[in-house]
Amino acid sequence: MFMKSAAVSLLGLLAACASLTEDACRTGNWESIGYNDGVRGRSASYVNEHRDACGEYGIAPNTAVWLRGRLEGLKQYCTPDNAYTVGRRGSELNNVCPTTQLTELRLSNFYGLRYYEINSEIDTLENDVRKIEMNLATNFIGELTPEQIQLQNFYLTQIISLERSIRTLEFEARKYAALP
Repeated sequence: MFMKSAAVSLLGLLAACASLTEDACRTGNWESIGYNDGVRGRSASYVNEHRDACGEYGIAPNTAVWLRGRLEGLKQYCTPDNAYTVGRRGSELNNVCPTTQLTELRLSNFYGLRYYEINSEIDTLENDVRKIEMNLATNFIGELTPEQIQLQNFYLTQIISLERSIRTLEFEARKYAALP
């Protein structure tokens, strides 16, 4: 019983990983599918994912039409604005854009990535401050011993240092808050 349940779960998981559903394979507009793949920055070899998924239903993608759509979609993907947006999500731009655009796109993506990294670091530091404040609020109440006062002062100094680092990073983030 367990093995049958595990097998059914595994099949469901594998089906969820397929690039297209049976309905999409049967009724799909290959140019539109290619366009959407291009907008997502998928490589030309991604058509093989569709070939595998649709092959299960005896359907082959129209590769030429898919490629035409993908090239149109790449016009949306391979823009400085999109490269920056991809970076702000913490990802590098996929290597699918024309080499003539790479310098500008890489710079835009770098600005987005740097903005993401700085804000991630700020989040980590702010979390550290919250932890220290929680520690102070729960463990340093009432009459404090001289050792507790010394430790409390250490924690307060840590908060000041962390907040200074946060302000420095916030200042740096302004540089990367928009395209160069």
